[in-house]
Order: sequence, then C-alpha cells, then structure tokens
Amino acid sequence: MAFIGWLLLTTLFEPWVSTSATRAVLNAPAVLITTPISGTVTAQYAQNGQAIQPGQPVATVKNTTVARDALTTLLTQRLELQGHLDDLRSHLQADQRMLDYTNGQYKKYQQASVSQLQSTYESIQAQQDATSAKLEELDAKYARAMALERDGAISAAAVEQARSEADAARSEADAMDQNADSVGAGIDAAKRGIYVSAGQDSNGQLPQLSQRRADLQNSIKDEEAQADALGTQLANLNQLIDHEQGRVQTLSDYVVKAYSAGTAQEVVAPVGTQVSAGSTLVRATDCNKTDVVAVFPARMASRLNIGTELRVRVNDGARARDAHITQLLPKATESMQNGFSAPFPYAEDGSVYALAQWDNDRSNAAPPTCMPGRSVTASLM
Repeated sequence: MAFIGWLLLTTLFEPWVSTSATRAVLNAPAVLITTPISGTVTAQYAQNGQAIQPGQPVATVKNTTVARDALTTLLTQRLELQGHLDDLRSHLQADQRMLDYTNGQYKKYQQASVSQLQSTYESIQAQQDATSAKLEELDAKYARAMALERDGAISAAAVEQARSEADAARSEADAMDQNADSVGAGIDAAKRGIYVSAGQDSNGQLPQLSQRRADLQNSIKDEEAQADALGTQLANLNQLIDHEQGRVQTLSDYVVKAYSAGTAQEVVAPVGTQVSAGSTLVRATDCNKTDVVAVFPARMASRLNIGTELRVRVNDGARARDAHITQLLPKATESMQNGFSAPFPYAEDGSVYALAQWDNDRSNAAPPTCMPGRSVTASLM
C-alpha cells in the first residue's frame, strides 16, 4: 500500500504541484567562423578547447581561381608607360648633351666675334685719330688762308679751297665717329648675345647657334614637364598595382580571422578540406554569455513571464544560482538552435522553452564554467 501510495504521489500529484522544469541544460551562443571565399583549407590554427580572441587568425584558405584580369591589364599599362618614360628620358638626355655642346660652340663663336669686333673698333679708333689730326691741320690751314687773304697775299679762291678741304675732313671725321659708335654698340650687344645681323660674326654661326640653343632649351623644358607628368602617372599606377596585388594575394591565400571572442568547440574544416564561400571552418562557443535553456510543462505557462526568477542547480551538492527568464518560446526552430552551441532539450507538445540568464549581481557564486549541453535542474523561485 505504501508503494502504491508513493507511486500515485510521484506520477499523478507531484507533477501538478512541482515548480521545476522537466528538463534544463546549460547553453551558450555559438560563434560560427566562416570563410568568405571558396578554396582549400591549407592551414588550421584553431584547436578544440582553445580560447579565440577577435582578430586572431583561425585558418588559411587558398583559392587558385582568383580573377587576375585587372592585375594583368595594370601590369601591361605599366610596361607601356615605363617604356614611354624611358624613351622620353633618353631623348631628354640627348637634348641636354646637345645643349651643352651648343653652349660650348656658342661661347667659342661669341668670343671670336667679340674679338673681331674689337679689332675693327681699334682700327676705326686709329682712323679716327688720323682723321682728327688731318682735320686740325686743315682747320689751321684754313685759318692761315683767311689771314693771308685779309693781307692781300692770296686770292679768295685759295681760301675757298682751304675751307672745302677742311669741311671734307670734318665730314670724314663725323663718319668715323658714327662708325665707331656703331661698332662699339655691336660689341656691347655681342657680349649680351644679341646680333643685329649674321654679318657681325665671321661665318654667320652665332645667330644660328643662338636659335638652336633656344629651341633646345624649350624642348628640354617640355620634355621635363612630360617626364614629370608620366612619373606621376606611373606612381599612381604603381599604387593601383600594389593594391590589386594585395587583393589577389589576400584572396589567393585568405587568412580567416575570428570576429568575436570564444572557445573553439569543433574544427569543422581541417587542413585539405574543400570549402565554398560561407562554409563554417570552426564552430566556437561564446562562454562569456552562458545561458540556461529550460523546458516547462504547459500547466506552468501562466506563471512564466519575461523576468521570472529561477533557481538553477548545476550539481546535486552545489549551491543553487539565481537566474531570470529573458525569452519564452513555444518551440525552437532549427535555425534558432544553430545559434547555440548545444541542441535544445526535447520538449513535449504544449511545453514552453524558457531562456534564462544568470543574476550575477544577486548571487555570490559565479556562473559555472563553459559546459554547453550539461543537464541542470531549474525551478521557479
């Protein structure tokens, strides 16, 4: 009779008065580390149970089918641009050498022309001196003739002849002065590189050399501007090539990094695995967000609300910990369960899933270590 009474109590009456969940497990959010590219896993750095930090390399995926068309085009453009720049620099060096040679020739002919003009100027000065002396002599002769005419010693015709000779000498002296001034001005102009006509130098080379030098200087200036522009284009193109090479290298040997902290639970894709974009490489657990997933019977649904407090005992002899419900679900879909490290416990029809978080501020004991899937007992407070 006692046994029958105990059996009736535990099977019929106790479930209706009990405040405990029929099943409860520890759980934590799953961290799925996926690959953004397709390829072959060539390195796997994560190990089961290993802590993973954000930004930590987890695996390397090699993809040999990365498109390189853009990189090939950029490299071809660089070769063409570099060839054009090399040709321009060679032409610039040739023009610079020609300019140096022209400058040397110009200086040589300039010195010869200036020397020739100076010799001419010195000859004219000597002629000026002789003409001045002759003019002084004829002026004196004219003065004497006038004096003799007043005394009646000579005729007026002799005086007129002396005056004519003096005037002729004066005109010659004026012409010599103008010629000397012209040659002197030519010397000053020649020293400054200005030539009125080709006849001022021995072979007419100076004007030609001067024009040649000006043409070369303008050509060098234009070529230097073109070289600077091409150099800027080449520098910009090199930056694009470096960026594209980095992109190709990154996608060819892509290092997959963790985006969140957690503990590696399962290496889904070991070395040598062929993976597609979006495939999971490592399944980890965010142990800093350990939760409790409890299944309560339908009769307790009216007593369950967001914020309802629970008492959770991890071990039979361990101290119970406080938690509170954060979410109630009539059922747990597969997509939702994939976001957790352990599958949800089985629930009968009409049962309610309750997701609860620890109340660390109300419980002196810290939450248990990361043990997704471990069964615990949970009851309403």
